Amino acid sequence: MPSNWHNSEPKSYLGVHCNKCGSPILFAIDRSDGNPEQVSFARLVLTCSQDECRHRADYSSATASQFRR
Repeated sequence: MPSNWHNSEPKSYLGVHCNKCGSPILFAIDRSDGNPEQVSFARLVLTCSQDECRHRADYSSATASQFRR
């Protein structure tokens, strides 16, 4: 296994909240190093990862938030 296989430092991700259940949907690693930046998408269609929801929607106009994991 690579030496960085399990990095204990939490990572930051970009995500949105599901329009149906409100759960976070993470879609990209945040590479902004803590500096706020405006992110825009031509088209961003995501599906909620919660088994009981699985709602699919267009989040192109949604504001992306930073999530720590």
